[in-house]
Amino acid sequence: MPPPARSPDTVASGASSFPPSGQHPHTGRAAAATAGGAVIWGTLGPVAALFPAGHLLHMAELRLLIGAAALYLLARWRRSPDIPWKRRELMAVALGSVAVSGFSVCYFHAVELSGVATSTVIAIGGAPILAGLTARFVTRRPVSRTWAVATAVAVTGIALVSLPGGALAFSLQGTAFAALAAALYAAQADTIQAVARRHGPATAVAAIFGGAALTLTPWLPGAVPWAAADPGRLAGVVYLGVFTTAVAYALFAHGVSRLGSPTAVTISLLEPATAAVLAAVWLNQSLSVLRWLGIVLVLFGLALMMRPQRDGGLSP
Repeated sequence: MPPPARSPDTVASGASSFPPSGQHPHTGRAAAATAGGAVIWGTLGPVAALFPAGHLLHMAELRLLIGAAALYLLARWRRSPDIPWKRRELMAVALGSVAVSGFSVCYFHAVELSGVATSTVIAIGGAPILAGLTARFVTRRPVSRTWAVATAVAVTGIALVSLPGGALAFSLQGTAFAALAAALYAAQADTIQAVARRHGPATAVAAIFGGAALTLTPWLPGAVPWAAADPGRLAGVVYLGVFTTAVAYALFAHGVSRLGSPTAVTISLLEPATAAVLAAVWLNQSLSVLRWLGIVLVLFGLALMMRPQRDGGLSP
C-alpha cells in the first residue's frame, strides 16, 4: 500500500507539522487542557496587581516554590517511570528553569510598569511567533498554514488589545520587560516539550519548576515573613502557586506533549483575552471598542486552531 500523500497545507517539508494531523487520538482533550490552563493563567495578572509594589521577587519566589512542591506531588501521585536522565535533558531542565524564573520576574515587573492587560498581551502574544520560528528554523519542524493563519489572526487581536490609551498605563521599560517575558515563555514551552518526550509532562514541569524555585532562593528568607504577615497576602500567594502555577502548567504541559510547542503556545493566547476582561471587570481598567474587537479576534483565531477535522485531530 503506497504511503499517503502529504497535505498541501504545510508551509515547509519535514517529518511532522503543527498542529498535528491525526497524530494522537486525544488531541482534542490536549487542546481543551491547554485552553483551561490559559484561562487560569489569565487570573495571574489581576491577582498579582492586588499585591503591594516592591515585592515582586518575594511573590515570584513563593509562587514558584509552592507550585514546584505541588507539581512534585503530582508527579509522585502519577508514579512517573524512573527513566535515566540524558545530558541533553538536564540541559533542557536548566534552561527551562532559568526561563520560568526569568518569565515570572519580567512579567511581574511589566505588570507594575504597564498594567495587567498590556503586559499580558505583549508577554503572551509574542510567544507563539517565537515558538513557531523556533520550530521552523531551529528544530526544522514545519508549521501548517492553518497554524500560521490562526496565529496571525490571534496576534492581530493581541495587538488591538495592547493599544495604548484609555486608563491603561504605558511604559517603554514595561513593554521591554513584557517582550523579554515573551521570549522566555516560548523557551520554557520548548524545554517542557523536550523533557516530556521521555519523562512525561508531570515530571518535566516538576523538574523545571523545582530548578526555577532554586534560582530565586536568595529572596526566600524575606519572602516568607512578608507573606505570613498578612492573611490575604498569604492566600493570594498560595492561589498563585497552586492554581496559576501547578494546575495551569500541568494542563499546559499535557497540551505541549501532545500538540507541540507552537500549537500549545498559540492556544494559550486565550490567557490575554481572559486577563483583559478581568482587568476591565475586576480592576476597572477601561477597554475601548478596539480592545474588545481584539479579544474577539483572539477567540476567532483559537477557534480556527481548534477546528476538528475528519481524522479527529486539530486542523491540519
